[in-house]
Amino acid sequence: MPSTRPATAADIDALLQIERQCFTSDRLSRRSFQRLIRQGHASLLIAFSADRPAGYALALYRSGTRLARLYSLAVVPQCRGRGIARKLLQDSEQAAREQYCIFMRLEVNVGNSAAIAVYRKAGYHPIGTISEYYEDGGDALKMEKPIRRNASISDASRTAFYQQTTPFTCGPASLMMAMHRLDPRYPMTRRDELKIWRESTTIFMTAGHGGCSPQGLALSAWHRGFDVTLYCNETKVPFIDSVRDPEKKQVIALAHEDFVMELEETDVTLHDREMTPEQLQQHIRHGDVLVSLISTWRLNRNKAPHWVMVTAADERFVYLSDPDNDRDEYQSETDYIDVPIEVDEFLAMAAFGRSRLKSTLALSRRADALP
Repeated sequence: MPSTRPATAADIDALLQIERQCFTSDRLSRRSFQRLIRQGHASLLIAFSADRPAGYALALYRSGTRLARLYSLAVVPQCRGRGIARKLLQDSEQAAREQYCIFMRLEVNVGNSAAIAVYRKAGYHPIGTISEYYEDGGDALKMEKPIRRNASISDASRTAFYQQTTPFTCGPASLMMAMHRLDPRYPMTRRDELKIWRESTTIFMTAGHGGCSPQGLALSAWHRGFDVTLYCNETKVPFIDSVRDPEKKQVIALAHEDFVMELEETDVTLHDREMTPEQLQQHIRHGDVLVSLISTWRLNRNKAPHWVMVTAADERFVYLSDPDNDRDEYQSETDYIDVPIEVDEFLAMAAFGRSRLKSTLALSRRADALP
């Protein structure tokens, strides 16, 4: 029977040998194995058959979430057919459960029918594809398995992902995903990403915050034909505390005042308070899609305002999609789509700055726009 255990620094030579036997591209380096063993946020298991290294499995955990991703699973050719891949997969899932993860996801080359069959037999199902994911240009099939009871997300709620193309367009990217979710005919393009940013930002692009305000995003969504409800617990100018220059503060204030005046001429519903968990659930049950402001501290230890999209929620979890393009080298879009966050964790991250700004847009299709 094969056995597994957590890999240590003493196993790195064996892991590199397995890597060379199993892969011709996208190989992990010695430095990568050292980092993964030393820094954590990962489960690296090495398998043995007849007391010889036979394979390994690497699962990654994204900080602040309840998602695990199987980054790599390898079994040396001479040891295949002995149940080693199944054993590594089972033990990786158990390690992820011990980290309180509720889903395991993975990517596999669309042409690797043998591996896809193994994953299907183990309970994984396809949830999408990523074009040109591998070093050789091959496409990846994304697969997922619930690894805890009562963990599920409707396939109808799966997000069509759009990754922001600049450091400052998380708001437009999240808004575009939300609008596309409500109306698949809406095309998500870089042209509209930048247009929405121009429409909704409160500051010219110099040092300082370059993102979009809640009021500006609400107007952009409304002008594109969606009903919008805006929750915002602050009536003062957003993000102004992050700018010191008095002239820049004046520009931000004037832009904000203009947004407020424009909103008065629309039927956008405004609430001068934060969205409660009960209201979040009500909007989700109604079929609305949410765009929420968060602080990224709990995800990547950077104190930055950031917009994300929420399409599903239950009593325990909020499922968010994050358009961020500043990723760890081991992360992929699979780590950023429909990610389960515990409700309390989400509420803690959904506040920014000293003023604890909390803002969420709830979007729905206008009745006269429905087919």
